[in-house]
Amino acid sequence: MKKLLCLLLLITEISFAQLHLPELSPVGQVIQPVGYTTFQIRYGRPAARKRKIMGGLVPYKTLWRTGAGKCSTLSFDQEVVINNKTIPAGIYAFLAIPDEREWTVMLNTDTSKIYGHPSEYDIKNEVVRLQVNPVKTKRFYESLTFDLDIAHNDAIFVLSWENTRIEFPIFTLSHEKAVAEISKGLAADPENPERLAQASYYYFMNNESPDQILTWLDKALALGGDRWVYEQKVDVLERMKRYSDARKAASTAVDFLRKTKPVEWEEGVSNYEKRLKGLPKE
Repeated sequence: MKKLLCLLLLITEISFAQLHLPELSPVGQVIQPVGYTTFQIRYGRPAARKRKIMGGLVPYKTLWRTGAGKCSTLSFDQEVVINNKTIPAGIYAFLAIPDEREWTVMLNTDTSKIYGHPSEYDIKNEVVRLQVNPVKTKRFYESLTFDLDIAHNDAIFVLSWENTRIEFPIFTLSHEKAVAEISKGLAADPENPERLAQASYYYFMNNESPDQILTWLDKALALGGDRWVYEQKVDVLERMKRYSDARKAASTAVDFLRKTKPVEWEEGVSNYEKRLKGLPKE
């Protein structure tokens, strides 16, 4: 009994001796929907701590697991295109070979390895390899930072550390899918003003064909479009620098608001009146 008591006291003493300290390389995560695709990035985030990173802690011309601890991973739930190659949906190890003027970036299906040494890398499991030029940043990144920017429903993968940044595009094909969805939806229900307005807004926000937008908007208005359709028409005409037509569309929108009196219509009229004064002359 005494031996058991002494053992318990020893275990208790050891547990109290453990220090609870912050992680030196905490796990970083990015979960980002891009178009129809959801991306996830997981990586260990080491900090510089006054050490030289590129060409120092991270040696040039040597395989780097791009993080601390386990290998960094990039996943996506739809197939994507990287470096003109279609990559199936899945989770991949993200690795790089840094250099002063050009980095090599790789995705590998084997996520079980730490990749702490180049001997762990098996090129047979590689799904894509691309060359990326690093750029110097004015901002100093104390910790390794991964990010995903969004451009035209495609992703831009960004890695930054110290004063170095690399980036490359990942194409989701979401825009092409959206255009196909619009064509299919309008073909199935061509007299639906709400669908026409949705298609117009998507095209407008993605800087697609303004002439097509006007065709859809005019049709929606003929079918009894709402205040949103009138506003979109003014927007696209102004973007096209057809200021005279924009004025006419704005005046028509004001008449519509005064006639139908939707919620907060007075504010809408006031906004149009201010907008009319600000439109330049052709």
